[in-house]
Amino acid sequence: MNYSIKRTNCRSDEYDSYIEKHVENVRKAWVQFMRPVILELYPELITTIEYNLDNHDASKYAEEEYDGYCNWFYPSKACPKNQFLYDRAWLHHQKFNPHHWQYWVIITDEGQIHPIDMPVEYIVEMLCDWHSFTGVDPNSTAYAWYTQHRNSMHLSENTTKLVEELIEYLKEPIT
Repeated sequence: MNYSIKRTNCRSDEYDSYIEKHVENVRKAWVQFMRPVILELYPELITTIEYNLDNHDASKYAEEEYDGYCNWFYPSKACPKNQFLYDRAWLHHQKFNPHHWQYWVIITDEGQIHPIDMPVEYIVEMLCDWHSFTGVDPNSTAYAWYTQHRNSMHLSENTTKLVEELIEYLKEPIT
């Protein structure tokens, strides 16, 4: 995916550095924890998952996301937080990136929420994404995050089963 970078934020260098470090930590979570498990359980998915990880969060450089995220997480007097831009960025990110569980949720015309099964490769990327935050806070494991948030997530039964099977490998921080 090739996104044009829109750098209208005053602190874009800090935000760019954050994205790079985050993606690096997602890959560490993959290599240290998930790759050995997936190699054993789903070896045919290794290439696909690694391709996805090579492009992880690339949409954060897209015009639809960049300023909204950058100004929210790295605000300044000249570039303050903007709830509308942040909400639009987060919505775009969820709906454009299948490694987010929200991508796999259908809201019916009647307002009912219907989760559908996530493919394994996106579940793995999602778990690595969650676990990447141990690079900043060793207590912020994917296991801890899921334990705290699972009741507010809308996952299909099959997705829940696989998440709960794989999350067991994500209790220790990345190194």
